[in-house]
Amino acid sequence: MAETHNHKLILGTVQLGLDYGINNRSGKPPRAEAYAILDLATAAGLGGLDTAAAYGEAEQLIGDYRRAHSGGQLPLITKFHYSSSHSPREQLSRSLQRLAAERVDVLLFHAAADYRQHPEVLDELLAEQAAGRIGRLGVSVYTAEEIEALIDQPAIEVIQAPFNLLDNEHYKGAVLQRAQAAGKIIHTRSVFLQGLFFKPPDELPQQLQPLAEALRQLQALQQAAGCSMQQLALGYVLSKPYIEGVLIGVDSREQLAQNLAAARRLPAALVAAIDALRVDEPLLLNPARWAVG
Repeated sequence: MAETHNHKLILGTVQLGLDYGINNRSGKPPRAEAYAILDLATAAGLGGLDTAAAYGEAEQLIGDYRRAHSGGQLPLITKFHYSSSHSPREQLSRSLQRLAAERVDVLLFHAAADYRQHPEVLDELLAEQAAGRIGRLGVSVYTAEEIEALIDQPAIEVIQAPFNLLDNEHYKGAVLQRAQAAGKIIHTRSVFLQGLFFKPPDELPQQLQPLAEALRQLQALQQAAGCSMQQLALGYVLSKPYIEGVLIGVDSREQLAQNLAAARRLPAALVAAIDALRVDEPLLLNPARWAVG
């Protein structure tokens, strides 16, 4: 039987609730297609569904699906932003209502700054965790420095961070390994860098042209290995033993099926070649800085 890693894959659902991604020309899928995606994710035994209150209709769509399918079977991960007008408890209650769930397996601070600037809300979240409405608490981060700051925070069990072919082990590997050694569960996102890896380098927006040469190097590695860019991107992240969950976002059931077929570890020599890649402007590895369109 072929080696599979479905249990490590987590379906990111921002595409189901919003028009999202630099390479997404079709917008969010129709509800029937979204349900087909969720059907396949469930049948394939993925490690969970990642969503957020900020993802447009995504929480509600997941809840409608769960109501129509006797609750569904996949673990639920959602996120909240700090609000001075709505407590975390209130926000959690609204998310649970939309999700048609009594608990979430993971609740993440959607921004590391919220956790850092509002430590007073942690006691409220710990009470919700003790009441059984939250499995684990975590923080969604962007930078290695934000990861470092969470390593000695015992209440934070899950760290979700970008990690991919370009935002790779050179930039985040050491701190992620320290976090895992401290008992943190590492989930990564942005495995396809919002679809950037599938764009021809010459078609990148002007602001992203500093990434073009690294993208050409990736394509050369892909061609030499005789694999698809999906296989290269997914295989690279799955090859890192300190990563326990890999978020993937899709626009169609067919795309999810392709990703499932591509989810295999890479040979060590190919992983090492990817680890050696550098980019001219590392700040551009954060899509929040792109401001393209």
